[in-house]
Amino acid sequence: MTRLDPGAFWEFSLAYYSRESVAAACLSLQNRRGADVNILLLCCWLGTLGFKVEEQALKAAIAAVEDWRRDVLEPLRAVRRAAADRFPELAKGDRQSIKHGMLSVELDCERVAQEKIADAASGLIAPVPESNPRDIAGAALESYFGLFIGAPEPQDNDDLAALLEPL
Repeated sequence: MTRLDPGAFWEFSLAYYSRESVAAACLSLQNRRGADVNILLLCCWLGTLGFKVEEQALKAAIAAVEDWRRDVLEPLRAVRRAAADRFPELAKGDRQSIKHGMLSVELDCERVAQEKIADAASGLIAPVPESNPRDIAGAALESYFGLFIGAPEPQDNDDLAALLEPL
C-alpha cells in the first residue's frame, strides 16, 4: 500500500501555488465552480509522482475533508474577505493586519485539510509506469470535474490548461 506524505504534499502545494498562473487558475475554479483547490493540487502532485488518481481516491479525499471545508475553511475565507473588503471605516493598516492574520490561520487550516486528503487517498492510488505527469494530472482533473463539478465550461478549460502547464 502506498502511503502519501502530507508534508511533501504541502511543500509541493506551496511551491506550485506560488506560480501566478497556477494561483489564478485555482482561484478562478474555486470562485466560479466551487472546486476545492486542495483537490486540484492533489491531482497535480500525484501526477508528478507518477500515481494515477482513481475515482475511489478522489471520493475518499473529498469525503475526508468535506466537513472541515464546509465548517472551517469556507467560513474563515468568508470572514477574511469581509474584514478586508467590507469595512472601509477601518484604517487600511488595520484591515491589512487583520487580513494577513486571518490568512495565516487559513493557511494552517489548509495544511490540516491536506493531511486529511493525503491520508484518505493513501492506498487508493496506483503507480503508472513510464508516465507523463501532465497526462496523469489531466486525467485526474477530468475525473474530478466529471464527478463533482460538471461539464467544463470554456473558462474551465483555460484554467485547467494553466494549472497543468508547469507539469
